[in-house]
Amino acid sequence: MENLEEVKAMIQGELSLITDLTERRAFKELMEGVFLSLWETNAAMYERLEERVVGELAWDMNRFCVRTGLVERESFDPVHRFLAPACEEDLAPASYKAGELRERIREEGRVRLATVFVQCGPAELKRFLDYGPGCTGRLLAGEEYSVDLFLEPARRYLERLEQLYHLFMKNGVPWQTVNAPYFFKMADVCIRRVPDAISDAQEITDFGMDFGTFGGQVRLNMLPVWNIRRLELESMGFPVPCRDHESFEHTISIAAYGAENAYLVEEKAGIENVCQRGDRLFITGRIPNEKRWNVYMICGGRDSRVDRFAYPLFSNGKKDGFGERYSRQKGQPVRTRGELTRFIRGLGLENYIAYQDCALTGERGERQDTYPVNFFLQDEIRGKGGRQKLTLYFKPVGKERWLLLDLASYIASQVQELYPEYECGGRLV
Repeated sequence: MENLEEVKAMIQGELSLITDLTERRAFKELMEGVFLSLWETNAAMYERLEERVVGELAWDMNRFCVRTGLVERESFDPVHRFLAPACEEDLAPASYKAGELRERIREEGRVRLATVFVQCGPAELKRFLDYGPGCTGRLLAGEEYSVDLFLEPARRYLERLEQLYHLFMKNGVPWQTVNAPYFFKMADVCIRRVPDAISDAQEITDFGMDFGTFGGQVRLNMLPVWNIRRLELESMGFPVPCRDHESFEHTISIAAYGAENAYLVEEKAGIENVCQRGDRLFITGRIPNEKRWNVYMICGGRDSRVDRFAYPLFSNGKKDGFGERYSRQKGQPVRTRGELTRFIRGLGLENYIAYQDCALTGERGERQDTYPVNFFLQDEIRGKGGRQKLTLYFKPVGKERWLLLDLASYIASQVQELYPEYECGGRLV
């Protein structure tokens, strides 16, 4: 029987064949009290099973959309609805004693005094970092002391991107290149030696450095942010043994944080599968006794009407239309210029940069000015030699010219996933 109406029609047909009223009443009560209830329960179980299977197969990619931005430390709201620091330690107040700095220098060879944001393109950023070695600055510890400073890339933000990639892989979610241009423009100001004239108990209250011609492009006290929060959650009840008698299913409630958000469970040995159904997370694996889990929440939703940002927010969301859904379902790579144009426009960056055209060149062909955003992908199954270059051409549109090559790099990295047989890059025209 395909539906409840057919079952009712069958019962009515059987009732019409019973002439004895007492037997008809008994048969009717039996059908209503036992058979129909059993049929409805069975149908509900099949429906839940179908929803579970479809829910695990049909990914809504924009559900795992990552948004990134840059805010001033003093104006950042620590209870913002969806934004959080990319590095939690950035919110800790900077307070140093000379003895603590010396100890860290002995352990690590250098110590970070501050992190600055450099508002410039990739080539200028490289020149800025090359400018750093041998620079003279000053430390304020009651008095001013001259000190040698140097600059290096703030790699901890890039390490967050790599960690996120591994979280996606471990949770069985297809990786989506993150549009995080500000993460690549942070630099650490470091020292390798504290002047001997400063006692160990003396507190370092401030520092200064002459950035030369880059002074107008350096911003202090800036905070890279994204829509990901780290949570520590506990399992509900006891783990349920699976049919293989080796794995267990753990249940975590996410009702307090919202079922509309996406969740990733931190990698642990033994995890085999993670899925979300409603306001519950289900973790399956050979982990019998675990109670506490590190969970990363990717916050969804829209901007608050009172939010104002000095620097624009970027996301890796894609246009969600029939063409995009059909392409993802079939898994067919883009093979025409028109489809490639549609894909790039679906990234939603037309207000900043405009895609013009593309061209294939030899392995030693035209220069590409972009850099690989997915620099941490080391397990790709493809040869590195003998590939043609696919060069994408872009035209500036918005006012943020210093961001153009970063956005072009993001687009080129997205296209690289579609064309693994080419070496994809971009140029401005």
